[in-house]
Amino acid sequence: MAHSRKSDDRRTVNGPDSERDGKVRRSDLPMNNLRPAGSVLDKNQPYMRINDEVDIPGAVKEILAGDQPWIQGTPDAIITYITGFAHFEQWKRDDLRSAMQGGFLKVINTLNVAVFDDGLQYGVSRLLGAAVREEEMYRLKPDKRGKPAIAALIGAIPLVRLDEQETAESLGRDFFARSVSSDIQLENVQRYGRSQNHSAYLYISQSYREAGLLRVAVEKRIQQELSDRASQVAERMGNIRKEVPLIAVLFQGEIEDLDRVKAYLNGGTPVIVYDGCGGLGDIIGSAVTDSDEMDGNRLRNTIEVKLQKEFPFLRQNETALADAAGSVLEILGLSRLEGGGGMPLLSVVNGRSIDTYNNLNSQIIQSAIVASSGNASPELFNTFLTLAIKTNKIDVARHRLLTKRPWSNMELPQQAFETALLLPGREAFVDTFLTQKFPVRSYLSHLKLLKLFREARDRQFFPQHVWEGILQFSLAEPISENFILTDLNRLIERLSGVYDYIDPYELSANAYNGSGSTSAVVAERKAMNALLVFAVFFNRAKLAKILVKHSHDPLLQALFAECLFHAMYSRIPNVAISGMVKNVANDFAQMSLDIFDAGVTSSPTRGHAILTRTFPDYNGKTPLEMAYDTNNKKFLAHNNVQSWLDQYYHNFIKVKGNFDNIKLFLSGLFLFPMYLWLTFPKVKKSQSLPPDETLKEKTLRPRNPDDVEKMLNKVKKIQAGRQSPDRSYFGPQRPSFGEMVHEVWKAPVVKFYTWHMFYWFFIIIICVDIMLPPCRYIGVDITVWVFTITMWLELISRTIYDVQMHRKLDWVERSYDLISQTLFNILFFLYRIDPYRYDHPFAGRVILAFGIIYYCYRVWGLFYYMERTIGPLIRVVNKMYSFDLTRWILLMAPMTIASTVIWMGVINPDWPMTGDDWRHAFYRGIFTFFGSFHMELEYSPPCEARRVTPQSYQTGGYPWVHVDKRTRQPDAYPTERCWSGQYDDYTCPTVSFWSYFFVIQFYILLKLGLMNMLTAFYVTRNLGEGAKAAMVWKYHRSRIIMDYARRTPIPPPFFSLGYIYLIFKSCGKKEEKHLRGVELLDGDKDPDMIESYTYWTGVTKDYFRMKEQQEAAPSQAQQQLATLTAIQESLGLLTKKIVSADRKVMDVDESTKQAQITVYDAAAAAKQNKTVSLAEFAQQWPHNLSRVTPYPGTSVARLFVTDEKVPWTAPVEHYRPPTYNKASRDFTASERNLVDPENDFASSVAGSRAGSVANVNLVGYKWNSVDEGKDGNIVRTSWITNDDKQPISYEVDAVGNPLNPFGRTGLKGRGALQRFGPNHKVIMVITTRVPGKGFRYIMQRAPGKVPCLPQSFLQQYDSEYAVGCLLIDAFLYDTVTLAARDLNVSTVRNIENMRNIIESVLKSRLSAIIDNFDRVRIAVRELYRGYVDNALNTDNAWLEAVVFHINLPTFGIDKFKNYRWRDYNAAENPLNELDAAAIRQIAVEWGL
Repeated sequence: MAHSRKSDDRRTVNGPDSERDGKVRRSDLPMNNLRPAGSVLDKNQPYMRINDEVDIPGAVKEILAGDQPWIQGTPDAIITYITGFAHFEQWKRDDLRSAMQGGFLKVINTLNVAVFDDGLQYGVSRLLGAAVREEEMYRLKPDKRGKPAIAALIGAIPLVRLDEQETAESLGRDFFARSVSSDIQLENVQRYGRSQNHSAYLYISQSYREAGLLRVAVEKRIQQELSDRASQVAERMGNIRKEVPLIAVLFQGEIEDLDRVKAYLNGGTPVIVYDGCGGLGDIIGSAVTDSDEMDGNRLRNTIEVKLQKEFPFLRQNETALADAAGSVLEILGLSRLEGGGGMPLLSVVNGRSIDTYNNLNSQIIQSAIVASSGNASPELFNTFLTLAIKTNKIDVARHRLLTKRPWSNMELPQQAFETALLLPGREAFVDTFLTQKFPVRSYLSHLKLLKLFREARDRQFFPQHVWEGILQFSLAEPISENFILTDLNRLIERLSGVYDYIDPYELSANAYNGSGSTSAVVAERKAMNALLVFAVFFNRAKLAKILVKHSHDPLLQALFAECLFHAMYSRIPNVAISGMVKNVANDFAQMSLDIFDAGVTSSPTRGHAILTRTFPDYNGKTPLEMAYDTNNKKFLAHNNVQSWLDQYYHNFIKVKGNFDNIKLFLSGLFLFPMYLWLTFPKVKKSQSLPPDETLKEKTLRPRNPDDVEKMLNKVKKIQAGRQSPDRSYFGPQRPSFGEMVHEVWKAPVVKFYTWHMFYWFFIIIICVDIMLPPCRYIGVDITVWVFTITMWLELISRTIYDVQMHRKLDWVERSYDLISQTLFNILFFLYRIDPYRYDHPFAGRVILAFGIIYYCYRVWGLFYYMERTIGPLIRVVNKMYSFDLTRWILLMAPMTIASTVIWMGVINPDWPMTGDDWRHAFYRGIFTFFGSFHMELEYSPPCEARRVTPQSYQTGGYPWVHVDKRTRQPDAYPTERCWSGQYDDYTCPTVSFWSYFFVIQFYILLKLGLMNMLTAFYVTRNLGEGAKAAMVWKYHRSRIIMDYARRTPIPPPFFSLGYIYLIFKSCGKKEEKHLRGVELLDGDKDPDMIESYTYWTGVTKDYFRMKEQQEAAPSQAQQQLATLTAIQESLGLLTKKIVSADRKVMDVDESTKQAQITVYDAAAAAKQNKTVSLAEFAQQWPHNLSRVTPYPGTSVARLFVTDEKVPWTAPVEHYRPPTYNKASRDFTASERNLVDPENDFASSVAGSRAGSVANVNLVGYKWNSVDEGKDGNIVRTSWITNDDKQPISYEVDAVGNPLNPFGRTGLKGRGALQRFGPNHKVIMVITTRVPGKGFRYIMQRAPGKVPCLPQSFLQQYDSEYAVGCLLIDAFLYDTVTLAARDLNVSTVRNIENMRNIIESVLKSRLSAIIDNFDRVRIAVRELYRGYVDNALNTDNAWLEAVVFHINLPTFGIDKFKNYRWRDYNAAENPLNELDAAAIRQIAVEWGL
């Protein structure tokens, strides 16, 4: 059964030379040199051959469990294609072919699937193979090698369709010869080569139909084996059992594929049908659509017409056509589940739309889900939900699983939730899970969290930027369990300052057995916290937002996520990635602000409450502290936050009147103003009621009449003023003096102004110190040093306390302060106190000057930011100095350097190179920006006295030697020096044109231009930063308020003692505080917390709902268009149904009218029957019986035609009658060969007349002539004669359909007649005279039918006279079957020949029983020939008859079964109307 290309022994397991025991023998499976199927790029793909069902178990075992299995692991699904080989070349849409390949690639890239197709180099198999090949070549690229292997693409090749030459070359001629000669019969069809782009091949040596059924069996067996194997693995791992669905896709397809489709449906396999691509798919697709509007014969006829159009060969094989139509109807029946409506097993999709191919994965999942609704189970629910997640089809999950029974009643599986977390872009599924209250705590253990970090599909951001970039681990180092236990918390603390954020023990304890020490609410919150960390570190912003949406603490979660993103982007060197992460951080900052704004808009008090609430998961931090830690300036600048900060700044102490800050500071300084200006609502207390229950009840609720009387008397006395009100229980009391002092000194404003006053006092002292003479007032120096040491100790202790409390610090600013103050204290002590005080007094004064500069400049950052007017301005000035001044200096530097050097070189050209020249150049260039040295270009008398003239130079060895004017000797300068100035004193400026030129350009370009440019920079900066200055100022104001709120209330210079106390206090109570915080959030113990949680989670969900609506707004028009399109399609379908129903109502109405007309006509005919002749009855004008509705034996209603509109010459607008052709199979076996095929009827044009009878042969028939057939001649001439007794020629319409000579009937087609055009019937009237009683006639009896005269259609005979002879012969033999037993009727062509034959037959048969019969002359006459008005007539088929009459002597036929004599009775006639009219005419002729 299995074959290898490298094997010389190509034996066939279970073939002719092996035992057919169904077992696969290892000796017959030379597969050891083949790699597993999974790569179409291999040159030696494995292949296998099966002959029949006995081979299937062994083949499946080798495919799944062989040494090198074809299908690796457990696929998510099995997809099998039904395509055929007849219609693909007609599919000319290249865009749809590309879309099919793209949709298939999307499937194999999102799902692990095993795919079966025909495996030949043709059609869909070729497209799929080429797509897989391109994908595998793409994955060979170095940056794509980590992607998983592509699913198996297995070609199940029917050998009858495989090219013989290629098979012989690829597999060996012996293989092909034995395959086709011993097992199958070669089919006369086109053959194709094998596709080289499949991973494995399964050769099936049967006919195409049987090969398809064997393939179905193999696929079903593989599905079962894979499901069992996957379930065993899942059960070992403690997961839900897994089912592997099998989905069939019908694309085009041949007529032989009907059985395969039925086999899939019988096995419960869903089938996806592509309608609009040709082939069998179009037939089934249209049948599904038509089944909503049609039923019964109408639907069958429609299917047959389309089958003949799609498969023309069926026109020649009515049996095959009938079987195919029956199979289609059977498929429609199989596709409906029991008790269900709709077609859950059969999904019809539009094959003309590109979107259909792009959504192949969605179609696969939906069809599998709907098909399994009847046997829904948790295993299937998990399978389908996982498939929906992998393909990212949230609509399928929501509409088909999560909201539709029976799936919606099942518990959400953890495996599916894990898949949604592992795959990127599945946030909608996570949102759906959390919306349905999926218990994350039951899923997320520390090992599951480790799995998420290890196996998450998006492996770019975390490994590169977090694992390697921040943690400094090697990419080759695996993520171990220790990462979750220790490194993860350290990473979080490093980025956010929050320590011990994730407790791995608690996570696992809650996940495995729920035995954690926290409640369910806390456990769920901690699990969500861990997932948020995972989402942030993998840069999944959408997932993080979803987790914030469903968080117990959404505001803190948003701020915490912003904190992590903010810290990460500053540590990412890649500018693009860093900018992206920064934008994400800004998004979360805006989200937190929007949530807070929405909450405080509805309830401002809740906004204040949430700001002061501490959250133990974040080390007891408040949202305000988290916002400050993340530099969320917008949040801190919010009006509600600032309003709360104003109260917080005063420690919630209310100050009467204006100047509240000054009054509160003075109250803290002098104490007694507290009683005048301050109220303390925060510490007000209402005295509690006495514990006596009786007293409390009596006070609040009197129990008896005496209590009521006492209360009323008390009220009267109080109103009359005779008794003061009792305020002992309800009046607020002022706090004690100590409490007031403590609250005042805790107020940040008091601390701020106290520190401010102390700082300015220190600045006064240090400024006085520098102004005093050196070396005299050492006490002042010691005082200054004590002040600086006090401030330095405060800074050191405050820093230690902040670090211990994990508070955010601006380490740049704090380090600058620490270093500056430390250096100043050390140098100040050394040079102003000891030991260098008297050795280097100037150095000590310089150090003191630097100290003054530092402490004075720090006033800006320490105190001025609190001022509402100065604070924003400081922000702008800082930006100016940080950015604009730097840029201005860069612009100025080249020009300044050039002008400075030029200035020195031109004005003082002879200045010696001693270094002093550079000093002059520097201060000239720099100081000129702030002043001018215009005096340097003035002529001065001292310099003029030293002007050099041309005579001052002598010629000699040194022609340019400078000499003294008096002595005429070289001066003290080097004799070789070259003087270029106008004076012999180099300090005198040389005034010349060029001096003015260079000085002027300096003033214009640098001083005027660049200074104005600096002003422009400042103005631009002010305009740009002005809008943000107020917000940034509010942020820094918040920072200062929070900083002073955290400071000790002990006033300077003793505040360091307070920090020391706090440090020791926090060391002993840190763990206790954390544990109390955990208990605080137990919802069972804090009802207020539950109310707050409900409020803020509701606000958050409203916020996200609003954002979703905003995001959906741009696409709302498209969605509305799609909805309108769907509504339009639904209306179109509904319109069709309404039209169909309306047509049926009209048909009923017309049938009623026709029935009335028929009744009236029948009544009238009954009155005239005794007088009308046979010709008058059969050819009445206009014909009435031919318009009777409904058509006999059917529910088909004729179109109503009035008498005036019956003639074809009468114009009728929009004459479109229905069509009816009785199916050939519905005729008797003896009649079927005589029936014209119904598909020969050209139905595109009806009711139109041709201009002449020359329009013949349009559908292959010879109208108005004798048509030669294979079974005999067919008479298509008419028996209707004109006035000259000549046969008429009936007309044919424009498309070749014959037209009823007697006009319209309201129905097209052949009807229930055998032939299109005239249908000839021969009727034989056999009578005998009975003396005294009139006459008798032979009546033919038929069980269940109306008795009739002996009659028959022409059948295969071309002469009515021959049929007349055969009717007499059949009568004599007591049979209704015509057969030329001992008669030769081929030469009977006229009535005389017929009479002679009949006379001969009668005399040979009756002479023995009738005396003297041989001497009786037999007379045969033609009683009628022509048209017959009959209910079976249509516009294109009608009945014509010839009636012969023969009178015989009386003889007995009592033993006959089919015939008997009947006496004529004018009042009672059991025959049909035509036969009865013939009998009446004879009676009239005989005078009876």
